[in-house]
Formats: sequence, structure tokens, C-alpha cells
Amino acid sequence: MDIVRSIGLAVCLIACTSRQQPSPRQERIDAASLFTRRCANSRLMKWNIRGVAAGADCSVLLVDTSMVLDDSLTEAIHYGTGAYAVVDGGVRRFTRQSAFRGVVYRDLTGHVRTYGNLMQGEAAEMQPCR
Repeated sequence: MDIVRSIGLAVCLIACTSRQQPSPRQERIDAASLFTRRCANSRLMKWNIRGVAAGADCSVLLVDTSMVLDDSLTEAIHYGTGAYAVVDGGVRRFTRQSAFRGVVYRDLTGHVRTYGNLMQGEAAEMQPCR
């Protein structure tokens, strides 16, 4: 009977550990990967829009593109207007649903634009999570 209990306990422990929820950090890293895949399958695929979770706590979506973005184009992508809606509701809605506190857009020239809850100067030093 002790062997049966031990086996049952082992099976329960394996089942319980395999159902652990990913950490908020990992969820944001996964969400950034999902964002990149959605962009790769959008009408803007040639722009090579990529998203990565960034910052010390991975709570910022860092969006890089191989295009030069001006303010109005960045806003259109962020708010999801017209042909620039790479994700439903724009990047703004996506980041809220994925618990990012902000977005940093970086274009081909290295120019940076920010949205959300970011500290002054934080965007310039933004590094992807590892």
C-alpha cells in the first residue's frame, strides 16, 4: 500500500508542477513573440516589425522596425488606425492586454518614440530581456 501511495503522490506532484502558470515576466516575453508573429503575417510584413519584452522587469514592449517612422505613422500603428492596424485595436490595446506598462518604438534611424508609463530617459537605454 505504501508503494501505491508513493506512486500516486509522485503522479500528483508531476501533474501539479506541469500546470504551473508562467511568471508575469515570461508571459510578457511570450506576448512580445506573439506580437512579432502577428506583424510578420500582417500587411506590414515588409516593414520587419519586431517586438521584444524589455526593461529590468520585462514590462516594456520594445518595437523595432526596418522602416523610418514619423510621428503620425507611429501613432497610427500604436492606435491601430486604418491600414496600420498590425494587431486588433492597435499596439496600445495589445500592450494593455499583455500587461506591458509602456511601448518604445525604435525605427531604422534609431529614433525613439514612447507611449505609456516610462521614466524620462529610460527609453534610450532600453535593453531586451534575456
